[in-house]
Amino acid sequence: MLKKIKITLLLLCVMQCTFAQEPFSLQQCIDYAIAHNLEIMDSKITNGLRKVDLKIAQNEKLPDLNAYANLYSNFGQGQDVFGTTRRNDNLNGDLGLSANVLLYNHHKLRNEVKKADLFIGVSEAELAVIKRKITIKVMEGYLAIQLNREIARSVDSAVFYGTKQYEKALKTTQAGTTALTVQYEAQANLAREKQKGQKATQEVERAKLNLAQLIQIPDYRTFDVLALDADDQSIAVGYRVDEAIALSLENHPDLKRLKLLQKSNALDRKIIQSDLYPLIKGSAVLGSRYFNSLVTGNEAHFLPQVQDNFSQQVALTISIPIFNKGRVKNAVAKNDLALQQQDVQLQQQFTVISQELEKMYFDYRAFTDQLLASQEMVHSTKMALGFTTKSFDAGMSSIYDLNVSRNNYLNAESEMIQAKYNCLFVSKMIKYYVDEKF
Repeated sequence: MLKKIKITLLLLCVMQCTFAQEPFSLQQCIDYAIAHNLEIMDSKITNGLRKVDLKIAQNEKLPDLNAYANLYSNFGQGQDVFGTTRRNDNLNGDLGLSANVLLYNHHKLRNEVKKADLFIGVSEAELAVIKRKITIKVMEGYLAIQLNREIARSVDSAVFYGTKQYEKALKTTQAGTTALTVQYEAQANLAREKQKGQKATQEVERAKLNLAQLIQIPDYRTFDVLALDADDQSIAVGYRVDEAIALSLENHPDLKRLKLLQKSNALDRKIIQSDLYPLIKGSAVLGSRYFNSLVTGNEAHFLPQVQDNFSQQVALTISIPIFNKGRVKNAVAKNDLALQQQDVQLQQQFTVISQELEKMYFDYRAFTDQLLASQEMVHSTKMALGFTTKSFDAGMSSIYDLNVSRNNYLNAESEMIQAKYNCLFVSKMIKYYVDEKF
């Protein structure tokens, strides 16, 4: 029994390790988030409801067909045309088929079908907007993991360097060639670097937790992502700012949504105005009646009466509006205001998208300049650290000078990493705004 338990636990560990060894790419993270996001699920249900609304609107042009059957019973006395009072107990009823069909309503039904079809496009555009927002959040979270990982690697190298420095200081102090303060300073510096390492590791785990929660991963501890190649080619942007703005305005789903709502409001105006025109309906009734006197008896039975009393009726109903208390006039005025409001919203969204892209390009140029400057700083501080290390080994510089030089190098490297991922994020945002690709 104990052996079976051990084997089961071993298999569970292997399965967990196998799952943990399958890191997600950026596209896999986005696909997983879109597949499991509740807001997207809700939007898809809304889209399904809009499609049902379209079918309902399309079916309104079909006739209504109903079967009916009524049964009545009368009891008591009644007076005939001759003034004679007698009992009038009877059982009677009718049955048949009735049909109604809309013949004319000044294209109101056709416009309602078009409006329902437009609302399907609106719901699809709303779904695309939600997917777009989630994609950007996932991309931001994915790059945050990459950034914190690089910072953690940089800190790990500092811990390794600090460990070597402490071991060397310990040996030289024990040999009597350096003062005890050198050993204690190296030990304190190593402790600081280890503290930074723990903090960097926690930031990596926090970034993984945030992304795992965003894409609905059940356990972030088994979640990991692939390394991203942040080279110069992936950072480069192949569009001018005016080209990017023009292409983004063509593809942005929020603009498509607003344009579809404008068309829907234009159809609303036609639907409202159709109430000013006559409404024509046709109807037909096929049926028969049955009567049975409970006082005198009835010689005719049910089936013969139904056959003899068979009748047909065809009707045409015309409703001409004369006065509707200004309802149509006020609805048209309200529709005009809604159209004006949507024009303003569309222009506002145009402005927002253009300003966002202009800001992205400004940030991209600024981050690129920062990256170039930080790369030069890393090169300079690295050379300075090398000379300071040699000077320290020769006994010409103190350990304080060495720590300052090393901290300068680590700070420069951290700024370079931050600038690199800032450039990468902004460049991917620009590409996504233009053609929804990375």
